[in-house]
Amino acid sequence: MGTNGGFSASLHGLTTATLATHGAVIFLTVILARGLWSWYRLRHLPGPFLAFVSSIWMVRKALSGRFHEHRRDVPREYGSLVRIGPNDLISTDTNVLRMMSAVRSPYTKGIFYETGRIIPEENTVVSLRNDAEHRALRAKMGTANEGFGFGAGIDRQILEFVKLIDDKYLSTPTEYRPVQFFQKVSFFALDVIGDISFGTAFGYLSQDEDLYRYHEINDEALPVMNIMSTMPWLASFLYKWPFNTMLPKEGDRVGFGRLMGFAKSCVTERLEPDARPRKDMTQAFINSGMTPAELTQQVFVQIIPGSVTTTTAICMTLLCLIMSPSAYASLRREIDATLASGRLSSPVTDLESRSMPYLQSVIREGLRMYPPVLGLGSKQVPRGGDSINGFFVPEGTQIGMIFFGLMRSTELWGPDADVSRPERWLEASEDDLRKMKAAVDMDFGSGKYQCLGKPIAMMELNKIFVELLRRYDFTIVNPKTPIKAWSAIFWVATDFWLRVTKRP
Repeated sequence: MGTNGGFSASLHGLTTATLATHGAVIFLTVILARGLWSWYRLRHLPGPFLAFVSSIWMVRKALSGRFHEHRRDVPREYGSLVRIGPNDLISTDTNVLRMMSAVRSPYTKGIFYETGRIIPEENTVVSLRNDAEHRALRAKMGTANEGFGFGAGIDRQILEFVKLIDDKYLSTPTEYRPVQFFQKVSFFALDVIGDISFGTAFGYLSQDEDLYRYHEINDEALPVMNIMSTMPWLASFLYKWPFNTMLPKEGDRVGFGRLMGFAKSCVTERLEPDARPRKDMTQAFINSGMTPAELTQQVFVQIIPGSVTTTTAICMTLLCLIMSPSAYASLRREIDATLASGRLSSPVTDLESRSMPYLQSVIREGLRMYPPVLGLGSKQVPRGGDSINGFFVPEGTQIGMIFFGLMRSTELWGPDADVSRPERWLEASEDDLRKMKAAVDMDFGSGKYQCLGKPIAMMELNKIFVELLRRYDFTIVNPKTPIKAWSAIFWVATDFWLRVTKRP
């Protein structure tokens, strides 16, 4: 019996080892076959060698925090349509980008957008990939935006921002009070969203505090989301147990989960039968027929992309101004001259600021130099494939956008594309100006995917620079390293330290 038992155990061990070996061989064969198939179907397209067979090229560049620069450089080497992954291309051709997003385009959102969910089982207007559902939700949002006045809420928070600077961060000949300006501008952007969405600010400016550690946790989460954007299939794991237990929850006391709880409780309260209508964005959405889930998700979209992109646009444009003394002086002269002529309200109106040509050039140049959105934003090639820039692209291929590369294209902007120079907008011919405006407008998307928050963002930009530069002088605290910034779908930035003094 002992001999037979030993023989059986040996046979069992041999069988297990054989099965394991066969399983490993099959697994590796499948991986190799998929790699070969990925290489074969897009083998005719140019790009880095490593990108042809795996996502390693993208992951490595994303981990560096300089993914936007790498995606800017590869089109310069390989052309306007470049392969950066097994099934991933990027394009810097404005005609191609507009074609994919056109209202009647058969292209749809790519799997990149799967990472745009906040709650795993619920879609936002960002993560919705079904065109019909996306179109229906945008229709409700567009109706709500029409005729809604954003200006009063923005003005209230500008005055609150100015008060914060006056009270705590003005330097004098005898007092040095440096301010981490990126953080304070993000407080402003969040409170604007609170004001126009709910009729009251969140309180970031009034308390001058990172409430619920929102920024700290958000800055830690964005790099993780950036890695996921290069391998969107990871989202299917993240949204399942046990990984979903690590996602923000409305019961959290800190971070985005805390704001989720606030948003849900606010929506619930506003939908009570005896709730009194208010004059804010949430009420406009309710009137447009949004469901409770749609209302809550819309709040999330406004808070995250809305605040981060506006903060980036303001700070990076201000950085460009400070680092270019001639541009800084030119804008101040225009503001002073407009004020002296009696054509400047306090706070400035959107109409007044749009009549200031140098200000508009500064804003456009800031959006060009540092596009607020750095994610791939891939679109999916429709059934039957398509011919793009002389290449056949099979159906299902993901084509991403690289706004940073587009905005630094020497072909479009000239040999000084990497230089911030607002005068280029005043010197351009009518035909070139039209092309330049069309390119920068793509920072907000186009066609059926155009950002519905663009009017709010542009109004904030039109107002904030006038109100800041009419009151203050700004100096970089650390000229050698004026700001620390890296890409993670959006910009993550720290250490934008400024010395702020009162203008005479």
